[in-house]
Amino acid sequence: MDIRHILAPTDFSDSSKKAISDALDLAQTFGATLSLLHVLEPSPYLGEFTLPTMGEELLGDLERQASTALAQLLPEAQQAKIEVTRAVAIGSPSQTIVETAEAEHVDLIVMATHGRTGLSHLLIGSVAERVVRTAPCPVLTIRPPAEKA
Repeated sequence: MDIRHILAPTDFSDSSKKAISDALDLAQTFGATLSLLHVLEPSPYLGEFTLPTMGEELLGDLERQASTALAQLLPEAQQAKIEVTRAVAIGSPSQTIVETAEAEHVDLIVMATHGRTGLSHLLIGSVAERVVRTAPCPVLTIRPPAEKA
């Protein structure tokens, strides 16, 4: 398998940070470019309770915060001589991840799952599951560590 470009979406959770670390290891192994992506999903309720300009300002603030947080991820990548790109997008997370993978000709997506099961999985759904079903390339999902009893 020829892996030249890896996409690692993040929601900044601990599970997601672990997946990004694993993606960096894979990028080093294959000499691949690593793209970090955070997707902001606008609230469907935002427009009902705010003036349109307030919603745009809030979204702009969230975008700036996400860009700052992305810039702080993987400071060790520079020493590892791995090219890392960072992007913030707005939209449906699963759809945006798949569209980004297609547009950037990604060879592998590495992402965390949140380990939800049962009712919470049914109600909330799984971004990772939707990406696995629709991605144009292989998807490596990283589960959160099992909780000790």
